[in-house]
Amino acid sequence: MHSAKPQHTPSRTVSTVLVSAFLALGIAWTAPAVAASDAASGQYSINSPIKVEERTSPSAKVCVEGDTCGGGAAAAPAAAAAEPAAPATRDPQTVFNTGCAACHASGAAGAPKPGDKAAWAPRIAEGKDTLHQHALHGFKGMPARGLCGSGCTDEEIMGVVDWMVSQSE
Repeated sequence: MHSAKPQHTPSRTVSTVLVSAFLALGIAWTAPAVAASDAASGQYSINSPIKVEERTSPSAKVCVEGDTCGGGAAAAPAAAAAEPAAPATRDPQTVFNTGCAACHASGAAGAPKPGDKAAWAPRIAEGKDTLHQHALHGFKGMPARGLCGSGCTDEEIMGVVDWMVSQSE
């Protein structure tokens, strides 16, 4: 019986080397750019390490009487006086891009896309109050407050709902 061995011709060897070289160059060229884009700004992916850290970092620190808590009791009134006023409400499109777009831009998990009149019509028929309640408290596959969590005010979430409805009427 004759066993077939792969033939290694010069042209096959050259093509194998070229393909390997192009693959290596492609990986070497794109990997640092992808890593740098998230590291530098964190704005390209909602799941980038920077965005995850922002969402999961503690929003407060518990201090027990007697602990210094970063400056002692005397520092607390000074810190309170130095705190800026509450930030102004962000425009709906900015809020949409920070969290809502993760599902609503692509239609993931059945989320209606802004501008999709057919998908929004039955929802709009339920009324804005119902839509606001669904956005704030969750409904079916949508978690309460979407992906914004405590990072958005109620007014901002309702503003995004109103904006998406206005794009879809």
